[in-house]
Amino acid sequence: MKAASKGQPAPAASKKGGFSAKNYERPGLTEDEVIEIKEAFDLFDTDGGGSIDPKCTDAVMQSSRQP
Repeated sequence: MKAASKGQPAPAASKKGGFSAKNYERPGLTEDEVIEIKEAFDLFDTDGGGSIDPKCTDAVMQSSRQP
């Protein structure tokens, strides 16, 4: 699961090589919401490679459910 949507390249990181939420902002999605999504994504991106192992998708889906 990549951060960029299908057909679009991933937005460039900041010049320092870090994550820049500004690059991922979209209409209806604030910078704070982007940061929150990135933090949640990072919990499941165990190797830091920018993707989530398909074997972990069940855990991702279960953790996103509301009680």
